[in-house]
Amino acid sequence: MSLVERVDEWALLEDVLTNSAERPSRVVVVRGPVATGKSEMLNAVAEQAEARGLAVLRATGLRAERRTPMAVFGQLLLHTDQVGEQEDGTAARTARLLDDARFTAMLRDPDSEREEHVRAHVMRSLTTLLHAQAQGRPLAVLVDDVQYADIPSLQCLQYAMRELRAKPVVVVLGLRTGPGAERPLFGAELLRHPRLTQLRLAPLGESATAALLRAHVDEATAQRLAPDAHRVSGGNPLLIRALIHDLLAHDVPAQDLRAPGTGTDTPRPGPAGTRTLPVGDAYRQSVLSCLHRGEDAVLAVARGLAVLDDAASDATLAGLLDLDRETVALSLRTLEAAGLTGAGSFRHPLARTAVLDDLARADRIELHRRAAELLRRHGAEPPVVARHIVATGEVTGAESLDVLWETATRARRDEDVSLAIACLHLADEACPRGERRSEILAELARFAWRVRPSTLGPHLNALRAAFDEGWLAEGAVPVLLSGLLWQGRFEEAAEVARKGQVAHSGASAVTAYLAAGAVRTTYPALRERVGADNWPAPQSIADVLAARGVDPRHRVGAALNTVLTRGVDPGAADLAETVLQGTRLSDATLEALTSALSVLIYCDRLGRAAHWCDALLREATRLGGPGWQAPLSAVRATVALRQGNAPDAVRYALNALSWISPQGWGVGIGSVLATLVSAHTAMGQYEQAMAYLDHHVPDGLKETRYGLELLHARGQLYAAMGRVRPALDDFLTCGELMTRWGIDQPALVPWRSAAAEMHLRTGGEAEADRLVKEQLAKCGPGQSRTRAQTLRVLAEVAGLRRHHHALHEAIEELEKCEDRLELVRALGALSRSHHALGELGQARMMARRAWRIARDARAETLCEQLLPYGDGEASGADRTARAGEGCPAEELTDAERRVASLASFGHSNREIARKLFITVSTVEQHLTRVYRKLNVSRRKDLPHDLLADTAC
Repeated sequence: MSLVERVDEWALLEDVLTNSAERPSRVVVVRGPVATGKSEMLNAVAEQAEARGLAVLRATGLRAERRTPMAVFGQLLLHTDQVGEQEDGTAARTARLLDDARFTAMLRDPDSEREEHVRAHVMRSLTTLLHAQAQGRPLAVLVDDVQYADIPSLQCLQYAMRELRAKPVVVVLGLRTGPGAERPLFGAELLRHPRLTQLRLAPLGESATAALLRAHVDEATAQRLAPDAHRVSGGNPLLIRALIHDLLAHDVPAQDLRAPGTGTDTPRPGPAGTRTLPVGDAYRQSVLSCLHRGEDAVLAVARGLAVLDDAASDATLAGLLDLDRETVALSLRTLEAAGLTGAGSFRHPLARTAVLDDLARADRIELHRRAAELLRRHGAEPPVVARHIVATGEVTGAESLDVLWETATRARRDEDVSLAIACLHLADEACPRGERRSEILAELARFAWRVRPSTLGPHLNALRAAFDEGWLAEGAVPVLLSGLLWQGRFEEAAEVARKGQVAHSGASAVTAYLAAGAVRTTYPALRERVGADNWPAPQSIADVLAARGVDPRHRVGAALNTVLTRGVDPGAADLAETVLQGTRLSDATLEALTSALSVLIYCDRLGRAAHWCDALLREATRLGGPGWQAPLSAVRATVALRQGNAPDAVRYALNALSWISPQGWGVGIGSVLATLVSAHTAMGQYEQAMAYLDHHVPDGLKETRYGLELLHARGQLYAAMGRVRPALDDFLTCGELMTRWGIDQPALVPWRSAAAEMHLRTGGEAEADRLVKEQLAKCGPGQSRTRAQTLRVLAEVAGLRRHHHALHEAIEELEKCEDRLELVRALGALSRSHHALGELGQARMMARRAWRIARDARAETLCEQLLPYGDGEASGADRTARAGEGCPAEELTDAERRVASLASFGHSNREIARKLFITVSTVEQHLTRVYRKLNVSRRKDLPHDLLADTAC
């Protein structure tokens, strides 16, 4: 054994053993909590005593033999090799004396003079036999776990120590500290001994812990892990060794702690790279070993502490376990001294788990039941009590139901989802039908959507059953409607809406739900099912702004309804951003926040939409919940697609599908699939786009806004593949549905410009002209992206005379909304216009800029379309030819050259300023000097070879 951690204690013991033959008797008591090294210390003493020529007698107190007379003293006399070798009848005499001692221990009147004389004679004889075992040598008597020794043995032992004081005898006793461990009379007799030494084995320090670690790992790892190992073990040597075992098992599987063929611990390679301290099964088993080797009271208090956790105190533990407070306090100190607890709680969660798992299920439930009652009587907070009620799995009385509901409400606020769900499930089982049960069912449905949307069905069925039976509260009906609509169960939703309005006339929750703009625009076909008479009028932006305390969902719903029914409105976008600024992400606000993001998207405020969506995604990731992360990822994918970033659109859309299974998406799957189809189409990956079209979708998808998006995306794919007629049919179908539903706005789906492009391919210029002019008339202020797209198609329809003007205006609009793919199309159209007019240099420059943008966006199809005009990256010969043309650019400064080069490629002054990190005024000043030096008067007259390496 390595005693590196007990240097001072071992030095004292060595001093006791040194020259023991020349010294009178010595008594050493080694005290310490469980598993702090007392037994190992006594083993080392035995080895050293034998090596020095002492006769060694050993015994160990056992808890099972505490009431067996002479069990310990009998071990000293009979369990030795010397007794077995004697042939003079000593063994028989020893056995008779032990029997006499046991007999005297059972006498009913131990204070009588005659019986006292008999007892003294027996103890004197036993002491003589004990000393005779030494056979003339110094004697070492070692008794471990003396706290479990029977009383007769202790009496004989203290008699022997008194009688042998002048003899060369060393008595070493191992005594475990803790409740019930002390023997007062025996301890008092020990204190009377003139040569008594007491050693208290305290927990190891951090340096000693590092020394133990160094025997198995390298120096750097030992120093790095020592603080954690000491914190988790509390300096308990047994627990430290268990942690070392877990460490080696974690890094070097199936490897012994010792090197083969050696008797000492040796360092092993492998664990040096471990960054954290693994705490595993060896630690768990050692914790239980410490507890089961200790006193019953300590084990009971440990179990109570594991059950009560943070609510534990001396008073609550005493009440829970039916123990006096003094015993509890002493047991707690014992647990802390043993390194199992610190500051009133377990040092590692695995220790608490091990103690709980060690309890029989019935015992654990009973302790939790008693804890719940006790804490409730003591006025503990509802969440503290509720955890114990949940652990029992049963609700007893209305008070428990109140505790569960209050805890679920707080847990939702504190984002403790698992506790909230557990409380609600238990409350649902115990709560009678009525308003409270309705609230519980609604909350369970909301949490199911957040945590695992695929499990929403059973909760909706429970709500529907309650509605049909007539006891579902009014406030829970919108939750039922929302779930039915999401799953595409529109006929059921319409039936519930009609009956709900009849049952709750006036300004009911059902009417308010149907009036919300998000419902009206997301499920526009619902009006036809509910009936015009039952369809409430929508709220306007002015109404919600005038009212105070309006729910964010209704405020942003009014903005969304305005944008999709009347056209883009700057006030609607401002209202949406106000909602985003002042609304915290939660189950109740998720719909409002996603609707607000949609308003920004439809108003072409893509940069702001991306900013807010990213912030909400970070919050959703921090708080957890696939039901939050998935829809926000889907919205972010839509933003990326409208910004012309197809790869990012695919990435966000696939993230959305990974958070929620397709079965859990309901009709919302249409928006995600639409993004994937459009993004893969833009990148020329038609087979992948077609694969998403084959995806199973709910039957009701075609009656939703998401269905429109998917139908338009399919039309885009057909158009890219040259399937003009199917594409035109899809675009016209979009128009028919949007017109019928009253949401015919190009911000949602620009079906007119898409259909116009198909008409151009089939020679229908007149129809194309009509459609594109209608769409242009619907593009209000601030609708940059849709207006630019419309202008591009209008230029295609109008011919060469209006081509340049419309395309330049489109490019100016696109600079405001960051749609790279639409910018590529506009630049490509401008390049073709220059080419048709014979302006080949201008055509090549426009096409080259468009090609580079398309390449960065991985829009392979657009790159191929631009090659006839721009030839992709210019060849070496082309660059050489351009370099030989020469220009008076030598007169320009570097700053003027950069500004002029960007201007020659069609960038606006604002865009140049943003690219070069200068002001617009500085750009204008540079261009004025450039025009003068190059003797040109217009931007289009600037040469394109001012900077051969300018990134366009």
